Amino acid sequence: DRIRGADIGCGGGRYDLLLLEALPGLHLLCGDINEPMVKETICYLEDHGQKNFFARLIDSSGLQLPDNSLDFILTFNAIHHFDPVHFLSQAARAIQNGGYIFVYTRLRSQNVRSIWGRFFPGFREKEGRLYDLPQIDQWSGRVEFLYLEEIRFFQFKRIASLQHLLNQAKNRHYSTFCLYSEDEFSLALSGFKEEIERHFEDVDRVGWTDENAMIVFRKGTGTALMNSND
Repeated sequence: DRIRGADIGCGGGRYDLLLLEALPGLHLLCGDINEPMVKETICYLEDHGQKNFFARLIDSSGLQLPDNSLDFILTFNAIHHFDPVHFLSQAARAIQNGGYIFVYTRLRSQNVRSIWGRFFPGFREKEGRLYDLPQIDQWSGRVEFLYLEEIRFFQFKRIASLQHLLNQAKNRHYSTFCLYSEDEFSLALSGFKEEIERHFEDVDRVGWTDENAMIVFRKGTGTALMNSND
């Protein structure tokens, strides 16, 4: 069966390729506010032989998608750039009854426990855009006919060299690094190097656990949802 979905904040299309490969019947709209990212997504997906997608500029503050036109909308690691309630309200309008909204993100508490939150000076204090469960629990209550169905938690074991981590920071792998002034960042980078050297015997094999959460919302009245599960 044909599945219609949209990825808002698609970045370079890495997650979109996985979706298209996993769901052969998927027709996917890939949207991002950044035009170079949209172009990169198109090239990336076409280079991997994908055809069932359409990519265009989309601002999360104005999705401009037809009502009840999609089976799902998802966003990967981008909700902290959005007004979450406004985004969910627009997304709920665009999906059909019984459809889903998937929000994949890092919670604020998970960020604190990350390699950056633990050892990169100021990282957890600078990053004030993330959310935790009490806030997330309130979102659907502010959007008519949208329900919080499930939250799944993920953990990923990571190993990398200190040099790789330093390169990630210098290349602004997380947008949090862009919140530092140049002087702040230079000092924090040096402090991070010292902290890693202090806490890990082998700086070529620095180990940690990344954590993320998948927040699943569903649209519909209680009766409609019950019937759709029969």
